[in-house]
Amino acid sequence: MRSTLTIILGFVILIGSTLWVADRIDSTSGAVLDNLDQVELLIASDKWDEASLTIQQTYDHWTKLHDWWSIFLNHSILNNIEISYKRLSQYVKYKEKSHSMAELNTLTFLLQEVPKSETLKLNNIL
Repeated sequence: MRSTLTIILGFVILIGSTLWVADRIDSTSGAVLDNLDQVELLIASDKWDEASLTIQQTYDHWTKLHDWWSIFLNHSILNNIEISYKRLSQYVKYKEKSHSMAELNTLTFLLQEVPKSETLKLNNIL
């Protein structure tokens, strides 16, 4: 009986922590995505300096998240996000509007996919 309770308790803790991590990743990625939406508007209106500043602030926030996310996520995903941030910064620095928008779209896609890949679904487990 005692071992059954221990197994059930362990399973509940495992599921609970998985749901908590998925929720934290979803909320933190949402905050970054909100800032990237603002960057898109700034690039569209050719406000390059403001866009660059917002990207830098968002990147600073991302580096803090990166340390926490690296515990739970595949590092190749995190590396792709990092590379995309670097490209976006350079495109904005040199005022390449079409490249900036394309890279911003890529970065947004990558950040949207992270919470989807971490949700507790049968196809993510198998």
